[in-house]
Order: sequence, then structure tokens, then C-alpha cells
Amino acid sequence: MSLNNAKKSITILGVLNIILGIFGIGLGVAFLSGGNMLGKSVIETAAPAAEGAAEALTMSGIMLVLGVFVLVAAVVDLLLGIFSIIGGKNSVKIMPAYVLSIIAIILSVVTMILDFANGVNVSTILDGIVGIVFSVTSFACARTIRNSL
Repeated sequence: MSLNNAKKSITILGVLNIILGIFGIGLGVAFLSGGNMLGKSVIETAAPAAEGAAEALTMSGIMLVLGVFVLVAAVVDLLLGIFSIIGGKNSVKIMPAYVLSIIAIILSVVTMILDFANGVNVSTILDGIVGIVFSVTSFACARTIRNSL
């Protein structure tokens, strides 16, 4: 990959990462607030011995953990997008995008593993593959720019 192509590609990927990061932050906040509201409503309306209360509290906990994970991944995407655009314009400042792209690859693989643990369907597989390809492409562009210095 040539340096000019890498700069253009990482800038485009940066814009897409910013959009996905903003969307992901909203989704993470929704999971956190939904899990919190579900847990609160179970505690306020159901007695501890009520049927289904334990399952609802477990689901609430899962939603909170998932919300934190989605929020962390979305913040990484947002930062990767910002630093990718900066690195695409100024090659000397590519190192944060390089490091964040490695973190994004790790988060994408973990997300795919968690998706497989919850059940496999076509959407899950495609989502995981797209996330990994997106992260690896950002890494390849950042590495090309970094190696040109």
C-alpha cells in the first residue's frame, strides 16, 4: 500500500470510526440505563422470593456489564477515529492511531468471541468479521504511515 493511499484510507476510516463511536456511546448509555432501570424496578416491585426476580436481576447485571463493554469499545472507536484523521493529515502524529488500532483489533476479537458464546447466526458472524476487517485495515494503514517515517 502506498503512503498516499494509506493516508486517504485512514482518514476515511477515521470518519467512519467517529460515526460508529458516537453511535456506540449512545448504545452503551442505553444499555447502562436500561440495566439500571430494570434492576431498580425489580427491587422496588418484586419481593426477593417472587418468581422471576432473580432472573430479572441477573439480566440487569448482564446489561450493565454489556453496557460498560460497549461504552469502552465505543470510546476506543471514537478516539481511533480522531487520531486516524490527525495521523492521516500529519504522518508524525500517527502513533496514537497505531496503538488504538491494535486495541480495536483485540476488542473486535473479544466481541466476536462473546457473540459466538451467545449464539451463532449470520448477523453475528458478519458483524464480527466486519469489525475485525475494519480494525485490521486501520492497523495496516497506520503501520504503513508509521513505517514511512
